[in-house]
Amino acid sequence: MSNARKLVSVSSPTLVLKRSDVFPRPNANDATVAPPGSAISSEPKSAPAPAYSGLGTRLSAFVALCGVATALSYGAYSLYACSRDSFAVPTILSPSSDVVVAATLKLSELRVERVRAVAEIEGIDADLGGSDEALTQLQALKRTTDGAVHWTTRMTSQKAGESAVELAALADQKRVIGEMLAAQQDLTGKARKDVEAGLISRSEYSRQEQALNQVQLALLDNTRAVSRGKSALQENQLAQQALSRHTAPQMPELVTRQEQMIRVDLEIVRVEADKRAKTAERNALVERVAQLDEMVQQIEERPLFQAQERELELAFVPYTQLGGVKPGAQVVSCLWGLVWCHTVGRVSELVPGEVVQADPWGSHTRGEYVVLQLEDHEAARAKTLRIRSWGEAADAASRPQVKPQAAASGS
Repeated sequence: MSNARKLVSVSSPTLVLKRSDVFPRPNANDATVAPPGSAISSEPKSAPAPAYSGLGTRLSAFVALCGVATALSYGAYSLYACSRDSFAVPTILSPSSDVVVAATLKLSELRVERVRAVAEIEGIDADLGGSDEALTQLQALKRTTDGAVHWTTRMTSQKAGESAVELAALADQKRVIGEMLAAQQDLTGKARKDVEAGLISRSEYSRQEQALNQVQLALLDNTRAVSRGKSALQENQLAQQALSRHTAPQMPELVTRQEQMIRVDLEIVRVEADKRAKTAERNALVERVAQLDEMVQQIEERPLFQAQERELELAFVPYTQLGGVKPGAQVVSCLWGLVWCHTVGRVSELVPGEVVQADPWGSHTRGEYVVLQLEDHEAARAKTLRIRSWGEAADAASRPQVKPQAAASGS
């Protein structure tokens, strides 16, 4: 048989393969099977792989997977806790702290102002007592003046009546004196004739003439008394008109009395106005004292007052973080504020009142203080603390604080 290669046409779809692809070379791992009757090969056979090497690899992979899952779970829990916790900045207040000293000075100023206000109230009370006494005396003087007017009216009426009676008596007296004067003139005329006739002596005639002069003098006195009586009666009538009618001409005494009444009324008005002003000022001071007492009470109830005698551990919580903070909540300290968290205490109480301070991220913002009850006092020197009020641990911790209060209120 010839070993010459056959030529294959190019257009033929025959695939030409190498000998090595068709018949691969045996390696050391392949088992050599000797044909029957042939000699056994002297080449050494490879040892089988141990069975426990694959199990160790699987255990290592499982442990690594558990570690990665644990790390991812812890990271997820840490992120969840960060989103639920409230971040706070711990603060330690002592009697030498600036804010405590400022609060002490403010409290002293409030107490001094209260003492000053109480002293002013006492002074106003004394002034009001004097005003009441002055009003009492002025009212008495006014009543006395009114009584004097009534007395003047009555006396004027009485004088007018007496003047009328006196004028009537003077009229009767004038009539009698006129009759006496006519009779004495007749007697004097007869005596003159008798003297001329020589029937009586000159001395007898002089006595008759003197009697006539006396009667004439009595008539003159009566005329003068009547004139005075008429003048007094007219004056009393004018006084009555002035006292009864305001349109009538006023008597000088009544004008003086009215002027005195006006002065008394003006003084009463001035004293009453001063009394009202003093009363309003006293009410304002009383309200101011009440406000000062309330402010002092608020300061004394705040932790700043408690820090005057001992150190006090607080935490500043911004308003943005204040939603989940309540008494009994856990105070948690974490490494870098994120990981390896552990409970260091509880929130004792919330302090009302706004405070402006740096937040845990270094920006000044508004918020409030909370009083901490720390078991680990070194945590108060940390940069940031977290307050946790969610979860079963926080609820279980907050319940014992509520029960004693309920029992106390029930008792």
